[in-house]
Amino acid sequence: MSFFRLKDLIRAVRVCKTAADERNVIRRESAAIRTSFREVESQDARYINVQKLLYIYLLGFPVQFGQLECLKLAASARFSDKRVGYLGATLLLDERQDILTLLTNSLKSDMHSSDDHIVGLALSTLSCVASSEVASDLVDEVERLLDAPRSYLRKKAALAAVRIVRREPELAETFVRRVKALLGDRHPGVQLAAATLLTELCSFSQDALEEARRLVPTAVRQLQALVVSTTSAEYSVGGITDPFLQVALLRLLRTAARGSQAATDDINDVLTQVATHTDGSRNVGMAVQYECAMTVLAIPSEQALRVLAINLLGRLLADSDDNARYVALATLSAAVITEAPAVQRHRATVLRCMRDDDVSIRRRAVDLSFALIGPDNVKPIVDEILRVLPFADADLRPSIVYRLSAAITLFADSHEWHVERMLRVLSMGGNHLNARDLFKFVRLVAADADESLQRRAARTSFALLERDLSQDAMVVAGAWMVGEYADLLVESHTPPAAQSPATPPPPTYGPGLDAEGLDILGALGSPVPASAQTSPGGGDTQLPGAAAALALDEPLPEAVPEPADVVRLLSAIVRSPATSATGKRVALTALAKAAGRFADQPDVVASIRATYERHARAADAEVQARAAEFDRLLGRDLDAVRAAVVERMPPPEYTDVPYEEYVLNPTAMRMKALTVIRRPAIRPEDLAAAGVGSAPGAAAPGPGTQTKESVAKFLVDLMEEAPAPAPAPPGKPAESVADLLGSMALSPMSESSSVLSPSAAGAGAAFPANGAAAADLDKEYEVYNKNGLRVAMTPSKKPQSPTVVDLLAAFHNMGECAVSGLSFMVAVPKSQKIQIHPPSGQSISVGASVTQLLRVSNPTKSALRLRMKLVYESDGHKHEDMLDFAGFPSSIV
Repeated sequence: MSFFRLKDLIRAVRVCKTAADERNVIRRESAAIRTSFREVESQDARYINVQKLLYIYLLGFPVQFGQLECLKLAASARFSDKRVGYLGATLLLDERQDILTLLTNSLKSDMHSSDDHIVGLALSTLSCVASSEVASDLVDEVERLLDAPRSYLRKKAALAAVRIVRREPELAETFVRRVKALLGDRHPGVQLAAATLLTELCSFSQDALEEARRLVPTAVRQLQALVVSTTSAEYSVGGITDPFLQVALLRLLRTAARGSQAATDDINDVLTQVATHTDGSRNVGMAVQYECAMTVLAIPSEQALRVLAINLLGRLLADSDDNARYVALATLSAAVITEAPAVQRHRATVLRCMRDDDVSIRRRAVDLSFALIGPDNVKPIVDEILRVLPFADADLRPSIVYRLSAAITLFADSHEWHVERMLRVLSMGGNHLNARDLFKFVRLVAADADESLQRRAARTSFALLERDLSQDAMVVAGAWMVGEYADLLVESHTPPAAQSPATPPPPTYGPGLDAEGLDILGALGSPVPASAQTSPGGGDTQLPGAAAALALDEPLPEAVPEPADVVRLLSAIVRSPATSATGKRVALTALAKAAGRFADQPDVVASIRATYERHARAADAEVQARAAEFDRLLGRDLDAVRAAVVERMPPPEYTDVPYEEYVLNPTAMRMKALTVIRRPAIRPEDLAAAGVGSAPGAAAPGPGTQTKESVAKFLVDLMEEAPAPAPAPPGKPAESVADLLGSMALSPMSESSSVLSPSAAGAGAAFPANGAAAADLDKEYEVYNKNGLRVAMTPSKKPQSPTVVDLLAAFHNMGECAVSGLSFMVAVPKSQKIQIHPPSGQSISVGASVTQLLRVSNPTKSALRLRMKLVYESDGHKHEDMLDFAGFPSSIV
């Protein structure tokens, strides 16, 4: 059944009770329309059918079969047919379709029509769908219509010129000489189109930029007239005279004055007028004030005016509208780079926004809170972020933990505060701390802390591990400190006399560590009460195991256990299913350290050996090997060497890897308005002024996953050769932390959170064949930097294999979200062969890295040329990029 009129089709769709009924109606009507297009040549029938197709398109159903009929209507002589035809072409066509070229003749013919409304239809359609070819064909007609007698046509011609310039930048010079007359037009619509056109031209033409700077006085006069005018009711919105034109003029002035002090001096006064005379109580006024603030911050304006702009953004930040708060937070995150003292005055409002109900506002508020951190305010801001951390959104927690660690490390004024705050970070977000920051913390305790601080850290770690074993980094660091400083941990206890291990004395640190409660330590953490699962500000659920986390106002607990309790805790860590392989290995090593500290207590040593005997049959090969080796170490025949093996480690040597300059403000790297990525020092007098009233307030692979055969076929297509990429194993945690207690010296850990596979262990031993090769080898070459993921390759060679080049690919996560599902495929020319080793991991936490070794055999010593395919997931999106790299110097081959 076919519905003859559009109203009948709309009525039939509205009475449908289910989506299936609606689909049936649309399917029948689409079939009837398709039949009518083939069999009926009536223009009236085509007019009605295209109208119904546009309605079906708005409902979300495919209607591509009607594209040609839209072009036939546009070619009709009747205005009503042209209106529907051009509307259909605007909705159903885009610039990538070849059929669009069939519309060129109709547009050109209609632009010469005597009917201004038909000319307007053609210009509007050109503004929406013009491709590069259509723009080049019709640029002369658009230029002619810029001088049309009616303002209606001049406005539409200017907007069509914007589309032409965007598609064909080389045509920008055509319109530069026309904008002066358009900007001086008396009609506000033409002025708006001219300001938009000139702003767009400045992006492609230096001549246009110079013309815009010459027209600054004209734009200033027009903007001043709009600010003081109250009589134009026709163009007034919410009491603001023509806010659209004001915004366009502000953007034009921002473009013209950027980098020009002379132009900036001309517009300072009018910017002050806009900021002070515009009523910001309504959305329309907020929009004008926001553009004014963006203009002030983007140009070299006066300092007082920049402070006024920050205050305008602060007013938006305190507004109840979510959109206003979001744009204010985003802009302040960029402005804090150069205007830190002024932004600091709004710190209390920013910190309150971290508890907002809107997730996007919470995310922006966290970014800005970190950007505000400096030496003088690090403590209150870090404490407020720590209060929010247990309720933060799951995808935001890794970034918060990483930046918290960076802020504490960069701005801590004492080792005591540094250790105490890092222990809180470990207890609440230890699952998200990367290996580099964990190593820095452990090294701080080992090298810089005095004996009193080491004792307190060990006792606090013991008490925190008693409460919760779900945070992996807390388990690793805590087990290390408990084993390394076991003698300080139990210092207040005297050795028990002839005590049976079956009846240990009651612990002095609270309930939970007795023989019957041993399995409690192996749990994933105490269950979270229903009342504690939602943030007070409407945030995400609490971190797993965070029910045991302490309130920030509550001091960290300190336990003074007996030696038998230390052994039971470490044994429970090894037995717990929640403990990672790294944590178990550290706990086994800590037991060996404890055996050395309590060598005068045979019952304790016997308990440790019993633990080793149980785990000598563990399924994990590394755990099994360590248990067997340490059990052998505790034998009587090694009494002479045991003390030297398990004695306290010397402070490790470590070459510090500095944090990125923008680590606390990644938003600055995304804001194109900023050119200097540097945090200025915050002056004490500015903080004193700002301190008044600013204290902080109380995915799984989809069906499209490629198989190994399809990957090989893909690489054959790349280089006409099928390399054999090795399957990547699941990501493993860093082994270097696990070896903290397994050797007499700590290995320095770089920014990478994973170590190279054994097959790649010798890849770094390069030999210099000559001076040039020595300089080019072991040098990092960047091949990819996008979406927060940076890929760099370091070439090296071995003396025994002069025709083989080892390429160590390092994948650095510089973004705010974890990277997962990493897949890296490489092909080389037919004259070369490549061997791809497995990566050290397929997931990269924030601030961490993984590595992968590529071994290229190049017997002809031709230039290295790589074609790569990189696939990964970040922030819920799958990224797939093709790369070509031939930037290695010829000296390395």
